[in-house]
Amino acid sequence: MSAHLCPDLEVLFAELEEGEGPALDHAADCEACSAVLEEHRLMEQDLYRLADPLPPPTLVASVMARVAAEPVPQRREVWSGLAILMTSLLGGLGYLVMSDQALGRLGTGVASFLVEGRLFAEGVLSGARALWSTEGLAVAAILAFLLLTSLAGLKRLAGSAPTPSEA
Repeated sequence: MSAHLCPDLEVLFAELEEGEGPALDHAADCEACSAVLEEHRLMEQDLYRLADPLPPPTLVASVMARVAAEPVPQRREVWSGLAILMTSLLGGLGYLVMSDQALGRLGTGVASFLVEGRLFAEGVLSGARALWSTEGLAVAAILAFLLLTSLAGLKRLAGSAPTPSEA
């Protein structure tokens, strides 16, 4: 076919996107149009490759090796934690000093605790004595289980921490 009978490129690409149409039927028989479509396919493939390059296959292993090789900055974390704690404490203390109502409520709460705290402590101790005298073995077993599971969980969270002499 001659070049002047070829469809407009926009029509050809629109039908290529849809997947059917008379312009695509024409491109199947026309060498010029099929060459344009092939060139378009190759350029599109190159653009996809450029837009989303694949990471090297050893990326994960190399990153994990670098993470494992770097020491844990424990000192920096401790200082950051202490700075946050001190800022929080100073903020709370500043709130107490600047607000008469807050200071008054704190004083009332401390006085109430001193007056009623002894009764609360006596009640808790009386209940603990009664529980221990009736079900001492079960209480001891439950407390031992809670303590051991907590210690095992903490050890697992800590991982292989250095000994105090190594730290």
